[in-house]
Amino acid sequence: MSIAHPCPVISRDESSAISATHVIACPKCTARLTFSRSRTPRIDACGFESYTLECVQCGGSLAGIVDPFDDTLLLSEIAA
Repeated sequence: MSIAHPCPVISRDESSAISATHVIACPKCTARLTFSRSRTPRIDACGFESYTLECVQCGGSLAGIVDPFDDTLLLSEIAA
């Protein structure tokens, strides 16, 4: 998966951003999933907080990064 984003550096209040639980939609089947950010996130080569998930409804493999501008999870399906 290739994401063409610059690697910005911004500060944010980690204590409120990490504890929040979000409801997200699976891009494959639109099932509603619950997502919580990790206290020890995986940081990719470009500096993005990245996650891999599996949809419990359709079994789709999903990958995403947290957008540093608004802390939303940008999610896409991983091709099988």
